[in-house]
Amino acid sequence: MAIESLVSISSEQRLFSLQKFISDHPYFELQDIYKWLYFGEFGFEEQVSYLKKEKGKPELHKILDDIKFEKNINKKEIVWMPLGLSFRFVMVFLSEYHRRECPINRLINLMERTPAFQGTRMHFKLDWGFIKEYIIKNLKDRFVKQDFYGFEDRINFHSLPPQDFTNDYLNHNPEKYRVVPRKLFFEFFPEFQDYQDIFNKKAGDSLID
Repeated sequence: MAIESLVSISSEQRLFSLQKFISDHPYFELQDIYKWLYFGEFGFEEQVSYLKKEKGKPELHKILDDIKFEKNINKKEIVWMPLGLSFRFVMVFLSEYHRRECPINRLINLMERTPAFQGTRMHFKLDWGFIKEYIIKNLKDRFVKQDFYGFEDRINFHSLPPQDFTNDYLNHNPEKYRVVPRKLFFEFFPEFQDYQDIFNKKAGDSLID
């Protein structure tokens, strides 16, 4: 499916993506799922601004420092993780990406191309409503409607401010990462496309074919 058609992703696929995140990250808080959805719709806006200003060279050093920092710690042996419900961006884990001998400058180039793939505030809010409805109905032992209202008031949800992952989430997921456009990432690295986050895996019926 072309990038222009991503807004028509089925409810079944959105549900599959959401359930996968919840299953993979059962300790999540509302702030974490907001962050996951935000990354998935908009990418890492602050990072893009920084790259434009500094022309990428400091980011290369920063990535190398992150890889060096992780050298002697246990890490997940995965290259990427899906983000959000709109299939716009993925999270790429630096150490495993580097271990597979993938070029760091290519990753930086993909990061710089984020603006062309960003979604819309309206689409983000629709997906947030989808998430809210599912969680209130199916995870009522953890979150109720008032939890969402309290979170939205606290962050001034109307303005869609960026948020950080919670400390508990980061403790479970300490790997260093960067966020890049999904379409471009798999165009350059098709070997990593395992369709793990695609609901309908029948041949010839992929969301991204």
